[in-house]
Amino acid sequence: MSQSDLHFRVDSRLATLLSQEYSSSERALKELIDNAWDADAEQVSVTLPKPLSDAPIIISDDGCGMTEEELRRHYLFIARDPRSRRGDRTVGKKRLIKGRKGIGKFAGLMASSVMTLETRARGRLCSFTLRLEDLTQADDIEHLNIAFRSESCYEQLHDTTITLTHLHQGMAFPDANKLRQVLLQDYGRQNDFQITVDGKRLDVDDVSGSFSKLNRSCQR
Repeated sequence: MSQSDLHFRVDSRLATLLSQEYSSSERALKELIDNAWDADAEQVSVTLPKPLSDAPIIISDDGCGMTEEELRRHYLFIARDPRSRRGDRTVGKKRLIKGRKGIGKFAGLMASSVMTLETRARGRLCSFTLRLEDLTQADDIEHLNIAFRSESCYEQLHDTTITLTHLHQGMAFPDANKLRQVLLQDYGRQNDFQITVDGKRLDVDDVSGSFSKLNRSCQR
């Protein structure tokens, strides 16, 4: 196992982009799921805490994962549009890239104070933790030290897990049904991208409204 420090690389658009706020915790979580889409994941699992509990939010995907080099050169390059380096589509599944702002990595900190990322790719397991307090207190984000861990793992493993802790009490706790509604707009009909929220798979049944009421009205 090796340990070292990471540093952010900052694009000049940082101040403008970070001033844009997510309208809800569900919207912030969708940004993280968009990142899983861009990583060519096929399965995404979201676990939400019970209201007012201290349990974490956990988002896991089976996407391509990231190596230490990819984390340093791309993930920590803030506000860089991913299309600038790999075009409009993903490498493997040729999906249209959704993460267009380059700040989706901060979405978790819109809902929590601490975000831990763990990712496996090409025989390496890498992890680090971002704390909102550290970000807000840093005079220059480029000089912020981020404790980073890297160790070996099975070559064939590839995935990413984001764990959000110390949720903001001032923001409404994410609601499973509301999150499904938000996700359904983009992912409701994707056969190669399955999302489960608290163990329930995203499906057309999550559409707001009652089909039974509609059917009864049509029969009159």
